[in-house]
Amino acid sequence: MKNKKDDKAISVLAAGHFTSDLYGGFITPILPFIAQSLAISLDFIGLILSIAHISASIFQPIYGYLADFISRRLFVFWGTVMASFFISLTGIVDNVYLLITVIFFGCMGVGMFHPQATAFAGYFSKKNINRRMGLFMASGTAGFASGPFLSSILVEKFGLRSTVWAVIPGLIAAVLIYRYLPKIKIKAKRTSVKDTFKILAGIKDKLFPLMMISVCRALVVMSIGNYMPFLWKENNYPVIMNGILICIFSLLGGVSSYLGGQLADRVDNKKILYWSFIPSIPCLLGSLYFLENVPVLSFVFYLLVGFIIMLAFPLNIIIAQKAAPQNTATVSGIIGGFSWGLAGLMLYPIGVLASIYGISTVLMYIAIVPLFSVIAIRHLNLR
Repeated sequence: MKNKKDDKAISVLAAGHFTSDLYGGFITPILPFIAQSLAISLDFIGLILSIAHISASIFQPIYGYLADFISRRLFVFWGTVMASFFISLTGIVDNVYLLITVIFFGCMGVGMFHPQATAFAGYFSKKNINRRMGLFMASGTAGFASGPFLSSILVEKFGLRSTVWAVIPGLIAAVLIYRYLPKIKIKAKRTSVKDTFKILAGIKDKLFPLMMISVCRALVVMSIGNYMPFLWKENNYPVIMNGILICIFSLLGGVSSYLGGQLADRVDNKKILYWSFIPSIPCLLGSLYFLENVPVLSFVFYLLVGFIIMLAFPLNIIIAQKAAPQNTATVSGIIGGFSWGLAGLMLYPIGVLASIYGISTVLMYIAIVPLFSVIAIRHLNLR
């Protein structure tokens, strides 16, 4: 009986994860059309994206800390409600300040959901952790891939203002969470800030290279994910095409992450890290070089980037957790959340440079960012 209750809880959390990540990827393919509607420049788009990542990623440790004192279930529920309500308003706002506001609070909802829902998923997984956590993580990948597809269909068929209808799946998920997620209290083991920093300082030979690797990966994924749709729009590709490409890109990244996790116990870890970055460089350059003359080849290279660069994503977290087994949540937050937030801050200067020199030129330079990861891998101590 208890096993069935745990399965039900995981299913509800998986539905919530799918929905939360759906809104995380929702605006990417339609952002060029929102920018055109509100006459927003590329540099301001970069600022908006940076603000979104501050709200969703950099603030995650704060959400986690607060949840140790307040009901985690409250964060899961209201995170889902906020994400669905505010992100669904992005197509109907009539000025840039309202756009910033709804994106900030919508991404805050996404950020509030993740650390608490992941803690719940771990609690309810128990002995079936591989299967249940696999379902939970896979649902997020599917949601993030579905968001661009949903938004592009709505905008293509019914116009920008139809994004308001995207609130429906979020409200359904919130009702399921409120009705079926058990009311339990997970006791968190708290470590003093001083002791935490002491532990992190003791693994700096692993942590700093892993942070560099994670920031480089995030910068590449965010840059091409957010700015390639502007290039596609310049080349008159329909919004539905944007959505499909971003959807497949995300799905391939999810498949790759799963394969990378499976390979971690069988293949030298540094080899997997190298495989995840070196081949991505020619693929990034190819996606830009062939866009105008051989677009199909450009799309293939773009999708290959999604598969290749996410191969070592779970490995980054696994190495960090093994280095600090008593502080797995902290190091996971640094590698999987905070590092991505740092990369998100760079989207503003990238937007400024893109408005001056052009998107293609800036993305050409982004294509060499994986070289910095290669340097970090060489200095990574796996002993």
